[in-house]
This record gives sequence, C-alpha cells and structure tokens, in this order.
Amino acid sequence: MFNKTIKNITYKDINELLFNTQEREGQKLDYKREFHKDGKEFAKDTTAFANTDGGYIIYGVDEKHKIVVGVAENVGNGKIEDWITNVLNTNIDNSIEYEVNFINIDEENEQLFVIVLYIKESNKKPIYVITDNKSVCYIRKGTSVFSAKPNEIKEMYLKSNAKNEQSQVKVTQKIKGNNNLQVGVNKGTIIKTDKIVKKNQVTPNPDIHISQEQAKNIKETINSIVQINEQADIFKSESNTRKYFSQTWNSFYNRFGITSYLYLPKDKYEEALSWLQKEIAYNHRPKLRQGNNPQWKKDIYGAIYAKAQNELKLDKQGLYQFAFDKLKLKEPISSLKNLSDTRLNKLYKIIFKQ
Repeated sequence: MFNKTIKNITYKDINELLFNTQEREGQKLDYKREFHKDGKEFAKDTTAFANTDGGYIIYGVDEKHKIVVGVAENVGNGKIEDWITNVLNTNIDNSIEYEVNFINIDEENEQLFVIVLYIKESNKKPIYVITDNKSVCYIRKGTSVFSAKPNEIKEMYLKSNAKNEQSQVKVTQKIKGNNNLQVGVNKGTIIKTDKIVKKNQVTPNPDIHISQEQAKNIKETINSIVQINEQADIFKSESNTRKYFSQTWNSFYNRFGITSYLYLPKDKYEEALSWLQKEIAYNHRPKLRQGNNPQWKKDIYGAIYAKAQNELKLDKQGLYQFAFDKLKLKEPISSLKNLSDTRLNKLYKIIFKQ
C-alpha cells in the first residue's frame, strides 16, 4: 500500500491512494471521514487491526465521494494524540504498537489534517476491549469488525505462545504536521520526549511552474470563493468554514492533478484562473443573491465592469450598449443599476461566457 515508513507519507501519497491506485477499504485499510469521539469504538477498531493482520486507519477522507475533507487536531479540548494514549491505556487489557502521522492537507490552512494511523499486528494476541465490566476480543474480516469466536481466540493464544516474547520497550514515532513526537510503549506506559520542529518545504521549479505573482492571484481567487460563501452566511460554525476552505483547495488540486497550487504548470495558469472565475460566476456568487442581496449586487457590478474593461475592452458606454443588445432591452441604460436582479444576473452569465 505505502512503500515507505509512515512518517514519510505525504498528502500526495494520500491523493494517489484515492485517485490513482483507487485503493478501497479492506482487511488492512479503513477510511473514516471524521475522527469519532467514542473511545470504546476507537478501541474496538484499533484492537481489531492488532488482533488480525495490522493495518491503516485514515481519518479525514470521504471514500464514497473520493475527496479529502480533513479533520481538526483536537478532540474536545485536548490533542488527538493525548486522547489516543488515554483511550488505549484505559480501554484495552494490553498495549498495542501504533504510529500516527498528522498530514497538513494544505499549506494555507494549518487547522485541518489527514490523520494516518498505523496499527501493527500484535504479538500478544488476543487483545481485549474492556467495556461494561466485560472483555470483548475483536477481529477484522474484510471491511467489517466482528467479535472473535472462541476457536478464533484459542488460535490467537496458540500463535502468540509460539512466538519468542521478549520484554522490551517498543518505540514508535508520532508525526504531527510540523512536529515530531517520540513515544515509547512498555505495557501501556507512555514515555514522551521533547518535540522537534520539522517543516515541509514546497519548492516549485520556476522554469516549469507558475510565478509568485501568478500563485498570488490563484490564492486570492480561492480566498474570494470562501469569502463569498461567508458573506452569503452559508457556514454555521468556524469548523464548517475551515472544512469548506480545505474542500475548495482540494477541488482545485484534483481538477489540475497537483498537490499544491505552487506546482501548477505555467501553461495551465490561464486555464486554471478561468476555471476558478467560472466557478465563482456559476456556483458561488449566485448564493449571495438570496443570502446577502446588497453584497451580491456590489460584487456583480464589480465583476461585470472588470470583465468588460480588462478582457472585452469595453468602456462603460460600450458595456451599456452590450447589455442593451444582449438582453434585448426596450430602452438604453445609463447604469447597471437600471437593471432588475433577473436581468443583472443574466448579463453576468452572458459576459462570463465571452
């Protein structure tokens, strides 16, 4: 699946997993859109992997729609890595080995991550989840988790006893965005060392990729999409805003097959900017019409005047004549404010098709 250590898995690898190899959920892979807060459920999922063949749980991915949505780095008021430690220490009867990598899904948004959790197959099977004064052993079969049957539990004991068990500290590594965190596990005891700062660098080739000025234009256009939706009062919370911001970038990346806007090829710049502008014109700015009509009109006026002047080379009088002809008006206009909302919206769509 990943021909590299977990600490070296990148956002590009996640995209390739989804879109190129189209790796589906199975015995050793589970996608989850959100990081659930149910400790018992988390313990159930992780021990099922440990009791079977080991594997990966990737959080922040919508497999059905093949999009990366990202998750926050916190559970409630605490960090996810601390939450994982507490859950596994209090809900299972033996330690398991795991590694976790927090991958920042966009350099423009440090709040959302894809979390890759690797659970190693245990050499101390069976591992039990302690719940409601009883212990349950879970195993993974295909994409599902089941309670192990007595004969399956017996088989685990036999295999574990056949191995040469050594009492030693198991060292794993957590990678969180731009921080490395060393973790040692010894029968459930967690040993932490200091964080070491490590930043991922994006280094585009100026001979192949867009210039800094062009990159700035792309970034500002993406930001304007989110801003338009904010003005239309689409978001119900700051978390929704962050997720939409991430999804907008992901749509752009998927459209042009890149992992950062800085890697956009020079010859794709005009196409990319045009695509973003049409997205704004047809899918985003219309939301303002009902959600925030004054802002919608203001944005429409500005967009039409800018498009007419910069690309169609029309001054105001030329634009008004253009509107008169295309809209088949009965009388000439002296301002875009003379148009009704319906005609203004029609002109907007016409002019952005030019």
